[in-house]
Amino acid sequence: MASFVRAAAVAAALPPVGGDWMKRAQTIAVDVAASLKSRAGLPDHEWRELPCLVGSSSHFIGAREAEPGAALGPPIEFATQLARWCGVSGPVMAVNTACTSGLTAIFLAHDMVESGACAHALVLGVELANRLTAAGFGALGLLSPTKARPCDRERDGLALGEGFGAVLVSDTGPWRIAAAATEIDPAGFTAPAPNEVVIARAMGSALSTAGWAPDDVDLLKLQAGGSPSGDLAEACALRDVFARPPRHLVSFKGAIGHTLGASGPAELALLLEALAQGRVPPTAGFSHPDPQLGFEPRGGDGSNVRRVLFNLAGFGGHVACLALTRE
Repeated sequence: MASFVRAAAVAAALPPVGGDWMKRAQTIAVDVAASLKSRAGLPDHEWRELPCLVGSSSHFIGAREAEPGAALGPPIEFATQLARWCGVSGPVMAVNTACTSGLTAIFLAHDMVESGACAHALVLGVELANRLTAAGFGALGLLSPTKARPCDRERDGLALGEGFGAVLVSDTGPWRIAAAATEIDPAGFTAPAPNEVVIARAMGSALSTAGWAPDDVDLLKLQAGGSPSGDLAEACALRDVFARPPRHLVSFKGAIGHTLGASGPAELALLLEALAQGRVPPTAGFSHPDPQLGFEPRGGDGSNVRRVLFNLAGFGGHVACLALTRE
């Protein structure tokens, strides 16, 4: 049985940070779930029975920072609360593979639907304000003092962002999941980004499973977030896989920041919404081509985009590549 991305939604404007952390999370969850439910068109009884997979690298650590005396429960507690706020009561799974958490959750939902375990699965990618994440990235010297400039020759680091994305993986939909590939860089468990060989291997595996040649890819959603070494590693991987880059290349991290575990569902929702409107958006923060990369992001008319590769990578050596075909 094939699986599809039936619908996706992302928080368009997050409430200001401050006040009750959990109440703010609830407001965001309810709004995003309502948007996704409207787009998906599932009957109420089917929506209520959905299983829910939550990808996050920080879960509800921000709430515990606001209440230093509170016990820090397991991630499944927060995942279950999110599912209930979204109005679903099926089985719940918490997923944490660092920055690829949300995309890993989509891959697991893909397996569930393909195996016949369920007809639909709700995937949430959630990364909300907390001091720990910002302090960790700052201590490692990975953050730009100004803004993210993906693929730009003046890039000088990442910019972190909050994100809340939701995806409904289903047995029908406009985008078929043609492949879901993951790789681990065993030499880079503590590195800020995996090396180019591992990234290239993930893309090659996705292409092979999908039955595509590199020239079949119409659009590549880049991991690129403005990291001098990370963007270069992905560029080297592209040169290994593609004789010439796909017609369209886009990164969303200059627009919304690096939303870590939420980046899979959040960036996928933004991409599919843009393609539904017949366009590929420009890459925010990109102005000056870097000759060392050998390519530059390109937006434009997306009405003929049928095959998409979607890259993510992150700490711990995690690399994930999703292949989608427009039906």
